[in-house]
Amino acid sequence: MWKISLALIIIVGSATFYFTGLAYQKSGETAQQRTFFDATGNLHVLGIILGKSTLRDAELAFRSRADAAVFLYPKTDQPNKNAQYTGKLEAYFPSIADHTKVLLTMAVSDHDLETIRQRSSPPRIYPNGVIRMNLSNEDILGIQKIAIKELTLIPSSQLDEQTITAQFGQPASKQKINPQETMYLFPEIGLTAIIHSEEKDKLIFRNTK
Repeated sequence: MWKISLALIIIVGSATFYFTGLAYQKSGETAQQRTFFDATGNLHVLGIILGKSTLRDAELAFRSRADAAVFLYPKTDQPNKNAQYTGKLEAYFPSIADHTKVLLTMAVSDHDLETIRQRSSPPRIYPNGVIRMNLSNEDILGIQKIAIKELTLIPSSQLDEQTITAQFGQPASKQKINPQETMYLFPEIGLTAIIHSEEKDKLIFRNTK
């Protein structure tokens, strides 16, 4: 099984993150310091097993409480047409140690998401068109048992291509999404790295096998 050390952001001691200049550090690594696919095809990253670990597991691993809510992301914004949205159940850790942010996308069916949405608070619409709906007390407890589908790291420091390749090697592919945004794919560790010249960069980990 192919394994690699996630040296860019590591959990140490008190489950905090820090940036390191060492690429693919091997010595002294623990299970929480490695990113790899296990025999069942589930990705292990920062001590979380995508598809198995729950929100409660993440809160224990990060020693922090998450802010969870239903989010509706606009798919289209065309005149004289109803906006279409993609719904997600997300949990957010706003700051850990060096101010790295962690965003978890929960594995929930469309039916269950709609049920949760109906019990949620009235929508709050952000300037970018994203809609947030706070969870009911019932769902605040229930979400603790839901598995994590995707883990996104939002570093406090701006990334660049040199940093990405130094830490993870050459990507399997590189794509210019638009003049401000470039996407790098590392399927061996389920990583999509997105560098944005005007917004926060993202390291997105998901099961790909």
